[in-house]
Amino acid sequence: MRLSRSFAWSLLPLTVVLAAAGYQPGSPVAPAAVADFTQGIITTRVSLPGNPYDKLLNRIDPAKGNIKGQMEQLAASLTMAEKMQLQAAAENSSPAMTIGALMLPRKGTLYCRGKEVRATTDALTYHLENYFNNATNKGLLRIASQSAPQNVNYTYDAASVERTWQSIVVTTTDYTLRPTTETELVAGYPSQKTTYTIKPGADTTPSDVPGQLPNKPVALDVWTSKQIPQSLNFAHPVYVNEAHGITRLVVYFDKERKQQMRYEFTNVQLKPVTDQDLKISTTAPVLDYAKDAAQIGLKTMALMFGGGPQGPGNSDE
Repeated sequence: MRLSRSFAWSLLPLTVVLAAAGYQPGSPVAPAAVADFTQGIITTRVSLPGNPYDKLLNRIDPAKGNIKGQMEQLAASLTMAEKMQLQAAAENSSPAMTIGALMLPRKGTLYCRGKEVRATTDALTYHLENYFNNATNKGLLRIASQSAPQNVNYTYDAASVERTWQSIVVTTTDYTLRPTTETELVAGYPSQKTTYTIKPGADTTPSDVPGQLPNKPVALDVWTSKQIPQSLNFAHPVYVNEAHGITRLVVYFDKERKQQMRYEFTNVQLKPVTDQDLKISTTAPVLDYAKDAAQIGLKTMALMFGGGPQGPGNSDE
């Protein structure tokens, strides 16, 4: 199976902000006085509904360390029937989405203050922090290995990274947009649903490689809230031209809507955010994406896939 570079990049959180909300499906939004969000902390989670490995891997906690040991314990705890069930389910799933289940950062935290935001998240193989200033359109990103003293640090501006990070671009040229009257409370914020469905002829045919997904999702469900800043939409790898902040995003990769990625806010706290909350501690060298994109890409991919050649100057030691 070939895993495309754009798909692998799309797993980066800037991607960073991936999440799930506590709500009752189908329940009406109860009137509630919720203040506009201008400063505070947002927690997020990402999931792959229907993926056989998704719920299983949620039992791994990168914050506890020794991820290899945790995975070995998890594997040892499975019964033969559970292993056979997983194997059977995986045979009917896209291999690319299975790799996605292994690489996605499942929980994230956003520290927001005015035009500034720092996002932090952990995947099984890497830790990622991303600071962005919407006033200057500039940022700083650090990605570090979970298993070795290796990291990549670089500065960037929004224009230089947009094509790489936002690997899924949803426009009205390719998708039919339909606002709905459906609303939900997502992390306490009233959010309205808009659907996007790919137009006939706009979808791309998958390659002959088994498990290869189309380059464009077939549909998306997007929830936005007028009380969440639109500027926070920079953080995930899907570009949707919404006027308000996205609180939940469901991407459907196949017509049967079995291959999904779900991103949601889980909790929103209105509280002061300090300079320290917005700070990223880096180690030399700090690269410049505009000048060092190829080098950054190679080193980042090596970290995401759990190791590989890093070259001099990339160790925390």
